[in-house]
Amino acid sequence: MRFIIALMGFLQALLVAVFGQEPNKHEAKLYTDSTGQVFTRADAPAYIFIAPANAPEKRVQVPSNDKLANPMEWDGPGSHYIVHKDLERNMNIRFKILADGKAPITKPTFTSGLLFSYGNTYFAEIGSQMTISAIDDMSGVEASYISTDGKPFQPAQNPIIFSTEGEIIVNAYSVDNVGNAEKPNEFKIITSSNASIQLSNIYFGINSASLKPEAANEIKKLAELLKTYQDIYLEIRAHTDSRGDAKYNLILSQERAQAVVSFFNSKGIPNKRLHAKGFGENQPVNECTDGIQCPEEMHQANRRVELVVSKMLP
Repeated sequence: MRFIIALMGFLQALLVAVFGQEPNKHEAKLYTDSTGQVFTRADAPAYIFIAPANAPEKRVQVPSNDKLANPMEWDGPGSHYIVHKDLERNMNIRFKILADGKAPITKPTFTSGLLFSYGNTYFAEIGSQMTISAIDDMSGVEASYISTDGKPFQPAQNPIIFSTEGEIIVNAYSVDNVGNAEKPNEFKIITSSNASIQLSNIYFGINSASLKPEAANEIKKLAELLKTYQDIYLEIRAHTDSRGDAKYNLILSQERAQAVVSFFNSKGIPNKRLHAKGFGENQPVNECTDGIQCPEEMHQANRRVELVVSKMLP
């Protein structure tokens, strides 16, 4: 009776926890694509079984005293070969296995209503629509999953429609056909006619309206985004801490906001898309007001620049 060799049997499962948000459980598994190529997860142990050619369900695990067998461990992602010596035909038969060790990469795409994006923060109109997609360069994407505002992960249903005003946190991840699941990605969606970005690394010299080099680099990146999103209007709002004269701080904040506008101008962004407004010390983000002793980091939190994003009127 001729026997065939089959590769199967995986023990490991992958569970990822991010910020207390627990993705679904995805076990390692075999996958055969439309060409007949077999894929496995690179970190999953493999076992060898034999079965009669006419009764594959009657498989039996092959015994072995070799410490490298049952289970076998792949020595990394990529192509691997299991060789079977066919004594009847006096020839070696090779079985090619592709070990996949990389999870898919998930990204959101707005099909309508996107105003502006900054990192993983997206500013969109009410009623905007977003889809979740993923790419995988080996075994392929099996499914994508999303969680909104801390709810359990569910299969992504495209499109996702943001029908109310507010801030929505979307966590998303994808899993490939052999069970590799990526770490969930967090995306912040803000739906509003006016959305604010706080720029924590826009720094000025003490009592100065001159931008520091690291601040200029950040604004340069934003200028490139403004060239991409041509229908966006920005109000640049500058704030100071409470130290010093309030009237002086108001003037200084206006000069700092104007310095940011001027830098945008130098990068090709016209004045009609920008407006500078200084608030002085009038809108602190903490309790560090006049007469209150505070550590420097709390004062620094009040010395900030915010961008209010809105859509330009036609």
